[in-house]
Amino acid sequence: MSNQNIPQQTFQSSHELTPRDDNKKIVSEVLKRVDQLIRKGDLDHAEREIGKAKEIDPRNVYAFALEERIINMRKDIERLAEINRRKENIQPVAVKPTTEELPSAPLPKPVQADLKPAYIAPKKPLPPFPLDKSIDTTKKEREPQQDRVVDRSIELESYRKTLADMWNDGAPTEEGERRLNELRTLLEITDAEHEGIEKNVRRECYKNVIIKHLSTDPIVLSDISFLTSIQHLFKISAEEHVQIQTQLMNVIQHKQRNRILVVDDDTRLLELLAASLEDNGFDVTALSTSDEAYALLRKFVPDLILCDINLETSTMGGFTFYEKIQELEHIQSVPFIFLSGLTDEVLIRTGKELGVDDYLMKPISEQTLISTLKGKLKRFKQLKKVSAKQIPTMAVV
Repeated sequence: MSNQNIPQQTFQSSHELTPRDDNKKIVSEVLKRVDQLIRKGDLDHAEREIGKAKEIDPRNVYAFALEERIINMRKDIERLAEINRRKENIQPVAVKPTTEELPSAPLPKPVQADLKPAYIAPKKPLPPFPLDKSIDTTKKEREPQQDRVVDRSIELESYRKTLADMWNDGAPTEEGERRLNELRTLLEITDAEHEGIEKNVRRECYKNVIIKHLSTDPIVLSDISFLTSIQHLFKISAEEHVQIQTQLMNVIQHKQRNRILVVDDDTRLLELLAASLEDNGFDVTALSTSDEAYALLRKFVPDLILCDINLETSTMGGFTFYEKIQELEHIQSVPFIFLSGLTDEVLIRTGKELGVDDYLMKPISEQTLISTLKGKLKRFKQLKKVSAKQIPTMAVV
């Protein structure tokens, strides 16, 4: 990709919009009614109106966007109904025994488990297990296989959080190991699952300790005695240490470059955007489909996302893509900006109601685009600093 300077160029999609005619005006009015019907929850009527709009203008992107919105709303309604049905089906039914079924002799008292004396708390306080109350071992036999997969992810995440708490200051104590073994048995964590999760947790906690010391001592990575002591504390091998140190050095060298994810199915425009952003000091990841972007965001956190709305080559349009990535906890605080040549009022309002941080119109000059991105990044960094300062105060209150 060329990194030539692109002076004051204007970014515009290669797909030119047709002039508005009478049909366009009619469709616009119909889609405004659709928007009002969706707000009222009258989805059937809204679908019929969309059908009328598509008969007049079969390629109208606004109609497809609203239709996609209705489909997602129906899916949410169906999921809620299914959850309610399952709750009703698993309610226990009390059956009174007949006279013949009553025992002739009194039932023996239930055997109570031996109560062990409270253990002495170790120097490092042990966190409570973050078990989800929905995890019920008696319920697993009645649930379909698909639900077991969902429950399994909850169990593994619960175990990962507990391990992270245990390893926060180094290897767990003997009492901590005992409690972890009890939790492993309860959640049916296999040896392979435990080893994989513990390895990642150890490395992450070790890295966090180094980063914490780097904030006050920039040369901590050259302090051999310090590194050796925490390697032993977190049971980090020499090979793991080299890998982590390399990662940290790369972060330090590139910490001033903000990472921008750009998503646009117009490949020519995508290349121009990426080249311009790189020339202005950004690290750019450019993708032509929302499907690729979603797969990447599951394991990658950019500093800002710039996305087109009308993604014709993707299974998810811009609106659905935005809503989908908001389900990823580590992405929720990343600023998101729509860049589009679509100017319809309903479409713009829909994007803003979803909660996106800005909506830029094509064509847009390079200077305006760069200024907007820098301003948005600066603002979000300020908000993070304010939130970080407020957390201790809120904890005391």
